[in-house]
Amino acid sequence: MFPIRWVFLFLIINQSCIDKKNSNRSLEEISFNSIDEIEQLDIQNFIAKSRYVPIALPEDQPFYTADKIQAGDGKFFLGDIELENTVLIVNEAGEFIDQIITGGNGPGEIPRFEDFIYHPDRNSLLFLTGWKIFEYSTKGEFRNLISLPVSEVFHFIAYGGENQVWLYTLPPPYAGEETKEVRLLSLIDLEKGAKIDSLLSIPEGRIAQVSGSKELTFQNGNVVFAPVFGNSVYTLGPVERNLAQKKYLSFALTDNFFGLSGLDTYFERLQEDRSLAFADNFVDLGDRALFFIYKYGISARWGAYNQADHSLTLAEGLMDGELELPLVPYLDVQDRQVFRLLDSEYFDQIEAQDEEGLVIGRLKEKFPDLMNMKTKMLLCVYEY
Repeated sequence: MFPIRWVFLFLIINQSCIDKKNSNRSLEEISFNSIDEIEQLDIQNFIAKSRYVPIALPEDQPFYTADKIQAGDGKFFLGDIELENTVLIVNEAGEFIDQIITGGNGPGEIPRFEDFIYHPDRNSLLFLTGWKIFEYSTKGEFRNLISLPVSEVFHFIAYGGENQVWLYTLPPPYAGEETKEVRLLSLIDLEKGAKIDSLLSIPEGRIAQVSGSKELTFQNGNVVFAPVFGNSVYTLGPVERNLAQKKYLSFALTDNFFGLSGLDTYFERLQEDRSLAFADNFVDLGDRALFFIYKYGISARWGAYNQADHSLTLAEGLMDGELELPLVPYLDVQDRQVFRLLDSEYFDQIEAQDEEGLVIGRLKEKFPDLMNMKTKMLLCVYEY
C-alpha cells in the first residue's frame, strides 16, 4: 500500500461562474471564529442514516481491502486497486456476484487500471487505465473501449454529467515545453472520446507527482477536486462546468496544534518536505465538512467545520457511534453516500485490543455470520 501522506485543511464552496477562456476564479477567505478540541467525532452526528452490509466472499477470493467503493444498479463495487487490481461486485445484501480482474491484453481485457467509477447515466462501470477507458456492465461484462487524447496520461476519473467524465492529469517528466498547454482537469465526451473543456494550469514543478490518494470525487451533486499541492479545494458543477475556489487565508490563534501558534504555522510545517496531500477523506456535507489531517511525526487530527458559525472542531479520531467502533482514515464518497469497509485486518486489530472480549461479543451478537467467517468484511454505508 502507498503510504498515507495526508492532508491539509479545506472546505467546499458555493459555485460561481468561470470564463473558460481566461479561467477566472472566485476566491473566498475563511477564518475560524472558534476552535474546540474533543476526543472523538461521531459520524452519526453528520449523517441522516446508516446501514451495515456483511460481505460474503468465496474463501479463495483474493482481496485485501477496498481502495475505492462505488454503488449503483442495486450493487456495490469494491475496488482493490493497489494490491489485487480487481473490483468485486456484490448485491445490496453483500452476496458475491462476480469480479472484474486485470492483467490481460486480449480484446476487452484490462491490463491494469488506476481508477474507476460507476456512471449512473450509462449504468456502467468505467475503468481508467491512463490512456483509455474500459466500459463494463454492472454485471462485469465488457461493453466498450474508449480512447483518450494521446498527448496526456490521466490518473483519476469522476462523473461529469450525461455521457461525460472529468479526468485529472499531470504530465510525465519528459513532457518538457508541452506542460504549458496541459491542464489539470479535462472534461471528456465519452461518445466521441474527445476533450470538451479543460481547466487549471499545471503549477510549476508539478510533473509526474501523484499521491496515490483519490483527488477527484463526485460529492453532493458536484465534482470535488482536492489536489496534492497548494491550499485550495475546487468544486465543479457536472453540467454547467462552473468552477469555484475556497482558500484558507487567515486562521484563528490556538494552542492546540502541538505547540505551534496557529493553523497557518501548522500547515507551513506540514508542507516543509512537499509530502502534503489532499485525501479522499474530505466529505462535503453542504453546511458542514469532515476532513483528516495527517503527517509523519505529527499526531493525526480529524476536523469538522460548521459553515454557519465558522467553528472548527478537532478530534483525535472519528468513530461510528452506533457500532461503537473507530473509523480509520479510509472513507470514500459518492454523491451523498459515504463508505467505509471494515476488513479482516481491522477486526484482528480490534480483537487484539479487546482484552475483555466486550467489543467482539457485541459484534458477534449483531453480525453472527460475519464474525464466524475466515475473511471478514463489513461495509458501512452512511447517507446524508
